[in-house]
Amino acid sequence: MDFLRVKGNLIVNPKGDPVQLKGFCLGGWMLLENFINGFAGNEAAFRAAVAKVLGAKKAAFFFERMLHYFMTEEDIRFIASLGATVVRVPFNYRHFEDDQKPFKYKKEGFALLDKVIRWCRKYNIYVILDMHAVQGFQNTDWHCDNPGLFPWLYEHPHFQERAIRLWQAIARKYKNEPAVAGYNIMNEPYTFDMQKLNTFYKKIVPAVRKKDSGHILFLEGNKFSSDFNGLDKPFDRNTVYSSHDYVRPGFIDTAYPGPIDGEMWDRKRLENDYDKRNAYMKTHNVPCWVGEFGSVYLNTENDKYRLDALKDMIDIIQARGHHWTLWTYKDLGLMGTATVNPESEWARRIAPVIRKKEFLCSDTWPSRKVALDEVTHRLTGMISEAGLSGNIDKPWYEVRVRRAVRGILLSEPLVPAFAEVFKGMGEKEIDRMMQSFALQNCLKREPLMKTLKSAF
Repeated sequence: MDFLRVKGNLIVNPKGDPVQLKGFCLGGWMLLENFINGFAGNEAAFRAAVAKVLGAKKAAFFFERMLHYFMTEEDIRFIASLGATVVRVPFNYRHFEDDQKPFKYKKEGFALLDKVIRWCRKYNIYVILDMHAVQGFQNTDWHCDNPGLFPWLYEHPHFQERAIRLWQAIARKYKNEPAVAGYNIMNEPYTFDMQKLNTFYKKIVPAVRKKDSGHILFLEGNKFSSDFNGLDKPFDRNTVYSSHDYVRPGFIDTAYPGPIDGEMWDRKRLENDYDKRNAYMKTHNVPCWVGEFGSVYLNTENDKYRLDALKDMIDIIQARGHHWTLWTYKDLGLMGTATVNPESEWARRIAPVIRKKEFLCSDTWPSRKVALDEVTHRLTGMISEAGLSGNIDKPWYEVRVRRAVRGILLSEPLVPAFAEVFKGMGEKEIDRMMQSFALQNCLKREPLMKTLKSAF
């Protein structure tokens, strides 16, 4: 495989030929997510609850088996058969470092990366390494393993130094690996002060460059990679900028094109929104990578419309020569191309708690419950009634309120309840249950596969 680099607004190989990266995010593997794997709340809380129920040794086996079956060489072979050229590997810093032992790195995390890189090299697929959960939390949400609502990374030099040092260790190890396309410094930053994000980028990029001057760096915008207003102009010549472009028609159980909440949504609307979101890349003539986008599938007749919205997004991205990775490759059936069989042992065992999760609508994203949204909307409205609306960004404030209620307050009681369903299991039972995640036991979403094959 060839080392890749940036040339103007292109990613090119050593001959200068343009390379377009198109593929999948491997969510739910080296960073667990509640709606992908099934638990409630954040990963660290889930792991702690399972350890309390099973004991430390058996819990370690539990999660090792989940990792083992969730992503195998067969998965990479399947991804290659569809025509993908890249996978984005989200990982939690906790695979490499314990909070109680900062700067001491665990070989197990590197072993997992070595394995997936080896498989990808075999099938000619590039790898983007993505630190999805950063020390101190780079955003407010569960998907960076944050149990609260505040991104402490930007406030504490200690967390920043740990993130920098870990990236230096990763860069030092993989600087000579051509199968690695580059390093996605952190997923979906969210800070209330853009200057703090600029400052952190200006610290970490030169530090990584001291260990690896050749690989591409991937930097994201603020507000979960949706806002580039105030981001400093590019300062490293070998950098790609990344947005995440989830669109409403991909999540709403209604026809597309068509109206949603009184607004018309069609391809033209998607194009206009896309170009506005990614204007930074055009202005600065740098490559654009849509690191995440996708639709949800609810097993209703309207799934065809959500697939149509996805097709339009792919066409829009490709027409501009941009790069993309679909979120996500494998899950319990909401977004994945490969999905855990609802008749599998894992799905059947966790079904009682899943029903409670659905009742409470505790997964912050992407599920919805109208009555609960009305409550959070009312709470936000009280700020306006108190004459304080000028002090907040109202849409984003409502997002935070909704995520606080659902992702924390309604999730906390579910965490121990979820772990309890594994009580008394032995290692043989655990191993058999975790085989539910193996590709040969999963279902494949044929309409989505057809769409992706034509796009790849």
